[in-house]
Amino acid sequence: MAGRGFTLIELLMVMVIIGTLAVVVGPRFFDRQVFDERLYYEESLSAVRYAQKLALASGCQIRARVDGTGYALSYAAACGGVASGNPVANPSGGDYTAGNPQNVSVAPTLNVTFDSLGTATGAANFASFAGGAFTLTVNLATGFIETTP
Repeated sequence: MAGRGFTLIELLMVMVIIGTLAVVVGPRFFDRQVFDERLYYEESLSAVRYAQKLALASGCQIRARVDGTGYALSYAAACGGVASGNPVANPSGGDYTAGNPQNVSVAPTLNVTFDSLGTATGAANFASFAGGAFTLTVNLATGFIETTP
């Protein structure tokens, strides 16, 4: 009964094709850059939304700054015994600041201050992340935080 199974040449060709695919396509599945960019964008978005909610709940003016070095929330004016410029505390007790460990590009710097009504003031009300892949915009008149995508 001849003709059953594969020849050695056929098996070697299959191994060469699989090896070539592993070398060419494999690294694309393990590239973390896109995930790191999205993570920093989502963290920054969460921080800006938290700043707005804290301003509404506390009645204090809260400043949110997001740039290529990280993000930070601080008090824009003295309020309730807290001096102007002091960092906002996060729920675990530390400062509500974080760095940008993956060096995701952010331009320009987002720098807005939320008031007790949730509206915003600031010179720069938007930031583009990762060369424009993600955008965070704060409408100064309404305080609406818009994102794309």
